[in-house]
Amino acid sequence: IALLFLCAEAEGFAPCHAPALQTKVFQYRIWDVNQKSLYLRDNQLVAGHLQGANAALEEKVFWVINSAFELSRLPIILGIQNGTRCLA
Repeated sequence: IALLFLCAEAEGFAPCHAPALQTKVFQYRIWDVNQKSLYLRDNQLVAGHLQGANAALEEKVFWVINSAFELSRLPIILGIQNGTRCLA
């Protein structure tokens, strides 16, 4: 954000260009402040302590830049279940 701000405010420079289109999908594990993992229960994403065999239930969060919207705002799409379901 700071880089975009500096670029937009700089005088005598060409306007900022949108970043190159990104097709790579990123995958992350996310925990809450109590080290609870995200998983699906009754089709809802919840946080809980997963141990042992239940650790496989943890949902990874996938994200990719959404090029359909204004790229200067860096819009992203978040998904779960290997990117087959979108978070809204």
